[in-house]
Amino acid sequence: MKQKREIPIHGTTDNIFSEVRDSFRRNFTEGWEKAGASFCVIHKGKVIVDLWGGYADRECFKEWKEDTISTIFSCTKSVTAICFAILVDRGQLDYSDKVIKYWPEFGQNGKQDITVEMVLSHTAGLPYFPGVTFSEDELIDNNKLSYIIENLKPVYTPGTRTAYHALTFGWLTDQIFRRVDSAHRTVGQFFKEEIATKHCEGLFSKNHLNIILFSDIDIHIGECASEENRLARLFKCPPTLVSREVAYDRSILKLARYFYNPRGYFSAARRNLSLYGTDFTMFNNSDLRAVGQPAVNGIGSARAMAQLHQLVLDGTLLSKDTFEKIKYPRNMTAFDHMIGEPQNKEHGFTYFKSPLKTWQFGHPGVGGQMVRADVDNELIVAYLTNGMKTAGCEDHIFTFNRLQRKVYECLKRIPKFELPPPEEIDE
Repeated sequence: MKQKREIPIHGTTDNIFSEVRDSFRRNFTEGWEKAGASFCVIHKGKVIVDLWGGYADRECFKEWKEDTISTIFSCTKSVTAICFAILVDRGQLDYSDKVIKYWPEFGQNGKQDITVEMVLSHTAGLPYFPGVTFSEDELIDNNKLSYIIENLKPVYTPGTRTAYHALTFGWLTDQIFRRVDSAHRTVGQFFKEEIATKHCEGLFSKNHLNIILFSDIDIHIGECASEENRLARLFKCPPTLVSREVAYDRSILKLARYFYNPRGYFSAARRNLSLYGTDFTMFNNSDLRAVGQPAVNGIGSARAMAQLHQLVLDGTLLSKDTFEKIKYPRNMTAFDHMIGEPQNKEHGFTYFKSPLKTWQFGHPGVGGQMVRADVDNELIVAYLTNGMKTAGCEDHIFTFNRLQRKVYECLKRIPKFELPPPEEIDE
């Protein structure tokens, strides 16, 4: 009889949070994780959980290591949102500014009143680019991409509904960012030069966990060829896991109807990149990844994602005034006509309610990726996996939910832990 291979699990946890490691292991032993994953939690500036396990390449049983990085998919949007918040903080941009203030040619065909915030909050009316299937040349040619966007007509009247700009968010924000930034950098270049290489040293030096200190924040948007040997290979999960996921959360079936509707927004959005294939494992293609698309194809580690959002929480990257603008959602939940359920999306972030009903900001990524920062509890949770989940993202992912619930259960055991009052939202 063939002996079952033991799943490698590594990393450290604070004593109070030791049960999180057990939950992380169970995700693998119970068959919820079919490839590899990493999970990092920071509480009040201290790393309390830092775990990784499984396989970076399941086909050849290449183990997920401490320095393994993975495709973060739409968690890239949270990175982009932070870069935009820095421009706002520096007085170079206001969320309420019309895009034409920086990009006059954008205002053609009914786009003249679209604001930066509409683009960031997915209400700009451009959830896909009608009639466009990008060639590789167009994706890497800034002038061609600009021309295509300038001549587009919105799919619906801007500002009238929310429809997740899954891919188009990246093309739009990068073009705007280049025009606002004084050095005309892409989001990826700005992040590398203004954040990644400036703010890492010593961030984890005061905690007692045995963590290797990296020279920069290990997140990359484009220009990442030198990181390929560390990158986890995406793995499409089998039908048996799909059945388990649906049994866990029946609302997945409703979301699937939106995702697979041939006349829906999602199908139209996928056609913008149809030359690369229809499955998300197409992001194993290094040619596609080399294009710095700040909506979907960043790569990094869970530790780096947590680390970045810690720099927002502790005031390193943003002033108090700017942080006040982004830390909580200002509007009520809106139904998303791309995804098929109500969500809170503003300033480039998605906002969630924690198990303790406090607000979190961050972003989910397809396949099970997640980063969330809980302002009231000074807590950040980040999870990455290369085993693509059918459920997609948000609160429908069993593996992340199990870990987050356990973290918050452990959090309540900290002496004198007090639950902050829930934050109200203005209508």
